[in-house]
Amino acid sequence: MPVCDSIRRHLAIKSNLARGILAEMAGTFILVLFVDGGLAQAAVSGYTSGTRVSTALTSGMGVAFGIYTGVGVSGGHVNPSITVGLASVGKFAWRRAPLWIAAQFIGAFVAAYVVYGIYYPGLDHFDNGNRTVFGPTGTGGIFCTYPQPYFGLWVGLAEQIINTGLLLHCTLMFFDERNGKPTKGMEPFFVGLSVAVIILAWGHNAGAPMNPARDLAGRLLSWQVGYGADVWQPHGMHWWWVPTFVPLLGGLCGANFYFLFVEMHHPKNVGESSANEGTPLEETGA
Repeated sequence: MPVCDSIRRHLAIKSNLARGILAEMAGTFILVLFVDGGLAQAAVSGYTSGTRVSTALTSGMGVAFGIYTGVGVSGGHVNPSITVGLASVGKFAWRRAPLWIAAQFIGAFVAAYVVYGIYYPGLDHFDNGNRTVFGPTGTGGIFCTYPQPYFGLWVGLAEQIINTGLLLHCTLMFFDERNGKPTKGMEPFFVGLSVAVIILAWGHNAGAPMNPARDLAGRLLSWQVGYGADVWQPHGMHWWWVPTFVPLLGGLCGANFYFLFVEMHHPKNVGESSANEGTPLEETGA
């Protein structure tokens, strides 16, 4: 028996639930490797090896690759906002949402540490070992999002609802079997493209934090490695709760917006069951 077959026979996980959790962990790990890696390259090079456009595209494609990693096993949510949004419109089981979200956070946290470890020499070269969030050698934005000094909490709350709402709207739109969806298999690519466009349109004020798992994991890492009090209170604001919790509300709003304005009104006599069959972002095989 080939070695690979032997390993598979002894180690392959049979539980659909466990397979889904592992796939979410792996997909979010891949996502954060690309997102944080692209931001790190830009930051430590003083933006000679990266621009706002390049980091937006890297982030978008990272999201797409993360979704592709687990879409056939777990649904490829790779974002708590997606999980909550889908559950709110009946496309995912609420009872499994905490497990998916925990897996996403673990994957994001491990990936953030991998990026920090790989770029550690570059960070030291850039900031002489003095980790700061802001300033000429500030690199805090690699791992999580921060607002501009002029940006207030309540405006930030509204913006993050819009950002993540757009993401959920686009996600449901691209996976809607009855609304001119892309060629099968291309949906994750277009979700990633929508992320890049949202960042380019809304990223300046506060970095467009649409993924609480990626943001909170990176914030915890930043605090652990010595970025200081600005990690939790940038510009004197208790900002951390905005990217941690508000995108979940945005996910609810965006998913229900699409459902209420588009999906629920599809004619019942045209493939009525198709909108709820085979959609990868639903509770697939788990």
